[in-house]
Amino acid sequence: TPVHINIKTSSFPCQVFNNDMSNDSCNLPLDTDTFGLTCIYGLIFSLGLPSNLLSLWGLYQLGRSGGGGCQLVYIFNLLLSDLLQLLTLPLWIIYLQGGHRWPYGQLTCELVGYVFYVNVYASVMFLCLIALDRCLAIVYPLSSRRIRTVKVAAMSGVAVWTLTFLFCLSGLLPSVFVSDRLLCLEQYPVSPKYAHFKITTVALGFLLPSHIGVTLRRSPSLSNHERHKIVGILVIITINFIVVFGPYHLVGGYRFVSLLLTDEPCGLERSIFLTYRLCYGLTSLNTLLDPLFYIFLCPDARLELQRSLPCLGRGQNHIMHVTFSTKSCCKEEASNTKINPQNIYIF
Repeated sequence: TPVHINIKTSSFPCQVFNNDMSNDSCNLPLDTDTFGLTCIYGLIFSLGLPSNLLSLWGLYQLGRSGGGGCQLVYIFNLLLSDLLQLLTLPLWIIYLQGGHRWPYGQLTCELVGYVFYVNVYASVMFLCLIALDRCLAIVYPLSSRRIRTVKVAAMSGVAVWTLTFLFCLSGLLPSVFVSDRLLCLEQYPVSPKYAHFKITTVALGFLLPSHIGVTLRRSPSLSNHERHKIVGILVIITINFIVVFGPYHLVGGYRFVSLLLTDEPCGLERSIFLTYRLCYGLTSLNTLLDPLFYIFLCPDARLELQRSLPCLGRGQNHIMHVTFSTKSCCKEEASNTKINPQNIYIF
């Protein structure tokens, strides 16, 4: 006689977690982040869009004049990723003001979310390339000349975009659009697959920049004089990572790891919802800081902008003699390579 064994699936913690993760029954107070994120996104978009457009125009004029080198390629890609990310912010503002209901359908949600995430992580990678380029230029000024070329920089840019596209595609599929509630890029609690994806992105986004900074700090070939030459650009990158990406990586890492371990994911989501969402919104600040740091603090870029847009130079002639520390970060490279320093633009 066959024996029927009745096993309740809810007795298994993993099954409880998976069921709870898929029913989207946490009932979080979604409207608590509306005011804060709307202000953050609105401010970033209104200031970031014109500054990024001006920065790109300045880079274009600088490239036409023969300046920039490989750094021009990295900065252009960085600003391009910032601009694409900025263009998604008005849609997120509409989404927030509509009570976290995406009115444009699943396909648009997936596309906009994909563009948003791709450009967030692409900007992180290009910041790392800029820092790495600075390290090579100072630590190995002669031996690195073979790889510090425009061609290699262009190939590196293509590689970054390709890898970021593929990586984000693997994480955002299956869809993160909740059709019955019209939630876009929001799952409460998130699925285990998406939690693993986010843990990976948090680790890469935090550990890779940290490794570059530690390597430079411990490099025995750097003298104190050489350290001072690149301290400006590295401080800028460090501030960007700590202030902009640091809170999100810390809070996000705690959230996604805890969700994989807890038996009460909804309770965890409720306790951390507002903090996580605000830290998530702060990551868009990089689109405002990148052109400010890398373009407007560099006299060469300002000169190119003032030549092409004379109205920007009115009333500013009395400050044109000011020299920033970032201007001379690679003068020794120009002398070593026998290139006219006036035709070089290295941030």
